[in-house]
Amino acid sequence: MRGLLSSSLLLLAAGTLQAAERGPWSEVQSDVIRSHVEFLAADLLEGRATASRGYDIAAAYVASQFRQAGLQPAGDDKSFLQKIPLLEATPVLPGSSAALVRGDDTYNFEYGTHYLPSADFSSASSTLSAPLVFAGFGIDAPELDYNDFETVDLKGRIAVIFSGAPAKFSNEKRAYYSWEERKLSTLVERGAVGVITIDSTADIKRTPWERRVAMSWIPQMRWLDETGAPQNAYPALKLRFRFNHDAATQLFENAPSNFATALATSEEGTPQGFDMPGMLTLSATTGLRRTESANVVGLLPGSDPQLKNEYIVVTAHLDHLGRGTAVNGDAVYNGAHDNAVGIGIMLEIARSMYASNAKPRRSVLFVAVTAEEKGLLGSDFFAAQALAQEKKLVANINVDMPLTFAPVFDFVALGAQHSTLGTAARQAASAQGYRLSADAAPEQVRFIRSDQFSFIRRGIPALVLGSGYQPRNPSDDLEEMRRVFLATHYHQPSDDLTLPIDYPTAADLARINLRIVLNAANAPSAPRWATGDFFAEKFSARR
Repeated sequence: MRGLLSSSLLLLAAGTLQAAERGPWSEVQSDVIRSHVEFLAADLLEGRATASRGYDIAAAYVASQFRQAGLQPAGDDKSFLQKIPLLEATPVLPGSSAALVRGDDTYNFEYGTHYLPSADFSSASSTLSAPLVFAGFGIDAPELDYNDFETVDLKGRIAVIFSGAPAKFSNEKRAYYSWEERKLSTLVERGAVGVITIDSTADIKRTPWERRVAMSWIPQMRWLDETGAPQNAYPALKLRFRFNHDAATQLFENAPSNFATALATSEEGTPQGFDMPGMLTLSATTGLRRTESANVVGLLPGSDPQLKNEYIVVTAHLDHLGRGTAVNGDAVYNGAHDNAVGIGIMLEIARSMYASNAKPRRSVLFVAVTAEEKGLLGSDFFAAQALAQEKKLVANINVDMPLTFAPVFDFVALGAQHSTLGTAARQAASAQGYRLSADAAPEQVRFIRSDQFSFIRRGIPALVLGSGYQPRNPSDDLEEMRRVFLATHYHQPSDDLTLPIDYPTAADLARINLRIVLNAANAPSAPRWATGDFFAEKFSARR
């Protein structure tokens, strides 16, 4: 009798604890996430390319889900859509060329075999002839006593630089100084008129040259400001080409250092720069077209009279690559993992908050952003507009390609160490029976490769969670699953509904993110950067 009583008390206590733990996260349903993913990743939507009919269908679907979730329209003209004017630029392959003249010799490089041109957003036809200067990684980092430009003059010259940053840089510094806009701004400030980028060893491993060539059909885009000028187009850099390692070997011939030595020297962390022999002539033809796409924006107003004017922003990108080059007879780049799963998770967070009648103190904005695949354009436009309107964005929780292949014991929270959002993430993961693991591949600088960076660069703390490395089933080789996906399915038509997606894990990720959102929305103080954080020092003045 006593044993039965003890057991009953234990069961009662467990039930009480479970009841006490109930909250909006208890409303999350894995099958609802699955329904969203199966619609968004269907062939019917033709890969959801930015500014395509398939994307517009997806945006209308998300808007209808926002309305069902009780969100208020927060786009243009009391709608859910925030329209973004865009300039689309497509390199015309027969119209590009690259030739190096050195003494009496001329070396003609071949498109695809040796180089890929970047689109020119300023002109449909461009030609540039200029001498070459090698400038290492193209980095000037005074706080690290590192300067690739100390011994060179870039004025009127084409800069030759490596992508990425030295491995000896700490993770956050490598991320910041690998950022393309940081590099291009630095080159413009120093008078360069063009740039040749050569992949570092880490970047060529992440994206082999053959894949770059295979994906070169994808148009590039920039958003347009109120004057119609494309943003972050760097017109002072008249042409920008990417050369592979074979072509780079030729460029470095008879230079103070050959290509292999120059690459090794830079990657070991030694700044360097020198003039290169010869005159390089680049030509490119670009097809230019004005178009538009839309973010989908819904608002859950805050309940606190003062704090409701502070906003937690939950983002996930809705676009993928659309229809393109067929692979094994399939031309639809569905984007199931990238990022229909992320959108499904975000929609379920919104629905669960509505179903539970959650009333956060701060306001929560849910934003399905467009044109992430074009360079984070939708989130950049959203953040820029919010800043211009003096909206106080205090945190961003982003959901992008979490790769929920199988049940896990852990998640990875990129950005956790940079702000108090990390503490909230650890508490939320623990409450759901998970732990957080460190990023196993910091050299890929993923922290700057998704929409959270549009907020970070404006001084707003941000976080993005993805599946971890410790499987609940020992027979699941998560490392191999991730390797195969990135090598075979990422940005390919095969990222579709035939791939494994563990929806219960996606649901738990939704629950963790929901807990983080509520923590940030209800805390007395807004999320803040860690003391002395590198990104805070670089960007907080822009907040």
